[in-house]
Amino acid sequence: MKKKKTSLRWPVLGKISQEEFLRKYWQKRPLLMKQALVPFPDVITPEEVGGLSCDERVESRLIIEKGGRRPWELRRGPFKPAMFKKLPKTHWTVLVNGVDRFIPRMNAFLDHFSFVPFWRMDDIMVSYADDRGNVGAHVDNFDVFLVQAAGKREWMIEDRPVLRDDFVPDLPVRLLKKFKPTHRWVLEPGDILYLPPRFPHHGVARGKGCMTISVGFRAPTTEEILNSVVSAALARTAEGHRYTDPDLQPCAPGEIPPAAIHKMADIVRSAAASEDIIADWLGRFTTEPYGDVNLEETANAIAPAKVSREVKTASFVVRAEGSRLAYIRTGRSSVSFFVNGVRQELSGKAAACAALLADHVVTPVAEIAALLGDRKVQKLLSELLGSGAIVLEE
Repeated sequence: MKKKKTSLRWPVLGKISQEEFLRKYWQKRPLLMKQALVPFPDVITPEEVGGLSCDERVESRLIIEKGGRRPWELRRGPFKPAMFKKLPKTHWTVLVNGVDRFIPRMNAFLDHFSFVPFWRMDDIMVSYADDRGNVGAHVDNFDVFLVQAAGKREWMIEDRPVLRDDFVPDLPVRLLKKFKPTHRWVLEPGDILYLPPRFPHHGVARGKGCMTISVGFRAPTTEEILNSVVSAALARTAEGHRYTDPDLQPCAPGEIPPAAIHKMADIVRSAAASEDIIADWLGRFTTEPYGDVNLEETANAIAPAKVSREVKTASFVVRAEGSRLAYIRTGRSSVSFFVNGVRQELSGKAAACAALLADHVVTPVAEIAALLGDRKVQKLLSELLGSGAIVLEE
């Protein structure tokens, strides 16, 4: 399976190519994309945002700048529906995390941003605010696409990243002590603002019914990466294996010689930094689903012999909400395929099928139809459907 140079284009980028976006903007500078998705798709309603904020499975927050018990009051969900009738008329915002794991339309919405690979994506947060609702001037430690879904929001940003934290003390929210915007834009439905990490920004709702979709990306700290990689390496290390030095050379009694340091470094590199261990860890780490994901709800046991017929009756093969797929090419026609933290080796048509499913949230059945006669493809699809990783849609 040769690696093909993609010729895909993404409507949200307009005339900008994937290569140009990654080269000029990704993790480098902001980009305003006016009318990038027009007409804006019906992916979520204010009622759904409110409903999710009352769901105990969902992480949600309410920020009231003015009119609460104190300035910049922060409340954490789940909330009771009656709370919304008691909110002030202005200066409040409800934020709901992980929306793509609970609403199928939001899950499919991620395909609009697949010019950045899925393994880098984290989740979608949705905020709903009435007039002048905002969360203050702040920075995020990750890349984000701020998509205006309804109403209007004025965004103010600084054109340089802030590298050191300097927040207003004694507040429940992390507000920048200094904020001097260099750009101001009012975003309307279909407008998108991309921000790299650590660029200061402040968004204020202009009028009622302001809804913003934030597509965020993973940014683990070096400490998190090291802890996770070392844990993965320890799980693969042979028990009882110890340090040896049959080539020990004479040295002073109190000295640790350079040879010992080099040998220890080699042990660490071979145990935790080999490409095979890193590849295995990265595939599992980036596809491990969140704890609020229950794929048993989407599981559909279909025998391999019947998969081809069942798939052909559908229009789309869809990655289930919260399910994560990725692959690493291991040969011309083979891949290591990672499904929700589990790895398997595939080759031939099964590898091609796996790559197609991992490259999209929503895959038209027509794109995999030519592969359905292969028994290994049938087995793969049967396993994915049976685990709830994918579903069939009309």
